Amino acid sequence: MRRSLWIGWLCALLAFAGGCDYFAQKELQPGVSTVDDVRRLMGKPVTIWEENDGSQVLEYSRGPEGSETWMVEIGADGRYRGMTDARSAAQLERVRAGMSRDDLRRLLGKPDEEERFPARRETVWTWRVKTAAGTDTEMFHAHLSSEGRVLRTSRTPDPKRINAGG
Repeated sequence: MRRSLWIGWLCALLAFAGGCDYFAQKELQPGVSTVDDVRRLMGKPVTIWEENDGSQVLEYSRGPEGSETWMVEIGADGRYRGMTDARSAAQLERVRAGMSRDDLRRLLGKPDEEERFPARRETVWTWRVKTAAGTDTEMFHAHLSSEGRVLRTSRTPDPKRINAGG
């Protein structure tokens, strides 16, 4: 009990930086920990995705300044199953032309930015992501048609890094 209180207190201090996620990964045990344990350690999710089998995926977005979005799987029994960084390289590689807006949102989580380009009949969703080396960040863009389908993806340097001289 004392350890849980200490972890909760530390998470409260680190929540603004997403540091609590590290502790949550160490503390939570698949099949043992409950949805209440997840919420105690990670806070209120941005979105709760309800699955047909009664399970849920809790979305914890660590943006707009962060580069991680955690998808936490909860079984129909209310037990923690595991968590995935929706902004990982493996997830980004799954984005394909023709994918629906809803499927994209579910795969990568809430975008950090949305910008409309009426002349091109295009909307661009943007996420800050880690570079391949994992030591820096860049911007990942999904270009959506007016019908809400992915046209293509692109990447650009992180403006925070450019403005900081890095």
